[in-house]
Amino acid sequence: MSLNARMHDRIAARKVSSALGEGIRLAGLSAAVVLGLTIASVVPAGAQAQMQAQAPGQAGDQSGAQPGREEPAGAVDHPVLLELYTAQGCASCPPADEMMLDLASREDVIALALHVDYWDYIGWTDTFASRDNTERQQRYARRYGHSTIYTPQVVINGLQILEGFRVMEVMDTIATQRERMAEVELELVRNDGALEIRAEPTENAAPQIAMASRRSAISGMATNSVVGTLSMSRRAQADRAESADDTAGEVAADAAGAAPESVASAAAAAPQAETPRASTGITRAGTGPFLLQLIRYRPVETVDIHAGENAGRTMRYANIVTSWEPLGSWDMMTPLRFTVDLPGDEPAVVIIQEAGQGEIVAAARLR
Repeated sequence: MSLNARMHDRIAARKVSSALGEGIRLAGLSAAVVLGLTIASVVPAGAQAQMQAQAPGQAGDQSGAQPGREEPAGAVDHPVLLELYTAQGCASCPPADEMMLDLASREDVIALALHVDYWDYIGWTDTFASRDNTERQQRYARRYGHSTIYTPQVVINGLQILEGFRVMEVMDTIATQRERMAEVELELVRNDGALEIRAEPTENAAPQIAMASRRSAISGMATNSVVGTLSMSRRAQADRAESADDTAGEVAADAAGAAPESVASAAAAAPQAETPRASTGITRAGTGPFLLQLIRYRPVETVDIHAGENAGRTMRYANIVTSWEPLGSWDMMTPLRFTVDLPGDEPAVVIIQEAGQGEIVAAARLR
């Protein structure tokens, strides 16, 4: 049964369980019968069979709509950006990886899998892992005052950080984020081996003075503990003190959190994209309040895992990030026009993110 079908069953059961519960208990029926009557009273038998037979990724699954829920206008025009930090060697990750297979077919969500390298030492080297992904996860931790990073971890629109195996909580958060008003209209066009990017603020865009105040407040937050499995090391703090360009840090099991990094160091740490063919309204990365970024990914891969916590499993992974490049900064005060080379046929995602790795105000994709 697909993820959306499972969601429907659970929501339907919640709606009627309180109304039926007392009467059914008085009749002395078992819990199993209660569940059967609850689902049957809401979902016709034919619909149940159809949901069970439908495979993930079919056309009926793509919208992610829930019965009785009105879809927000323009949701696909400003899709939710979901980042999953995962690892092939993590025993807790398969439910989150399975969730990604369902999300990959949706147009209102851009779900990206960033495989990290800090679990490679336990016996299996992740074939998709990148140190860049680990460093991006660490920057989120520093941004929000967290002392630990872990897998599976989900970050939604750069704002909300969740445990990736809590699938229903992730789905609820996506639904909430879809109701946001779009602050930026972002359009992508592939043209003769190049990517044309066009963006301009909408009437819903937050005033720049408010955005600056919010960044200042977030960067000044006190460090606090979160549920996790790995802490960022004091060695990383020392390295950053020696060089403003070093934002990577190291990972250790017994260390405290790191201080938030500057916008300049974040831009210096990231790999540089190719020189654009043409641009308007964009400046050098690290010089403006928003960062324009280009992501490439592979839609699906199958891996046989021979060692570590998931030894013996064959796993399918969706939307595996292969590169994440900053293109430049934007002040959101004037329309943006930008053209950059786009080799190969991998899907491309462009995001506009608040400087210092904050809120993602716009995202768009070319499959």
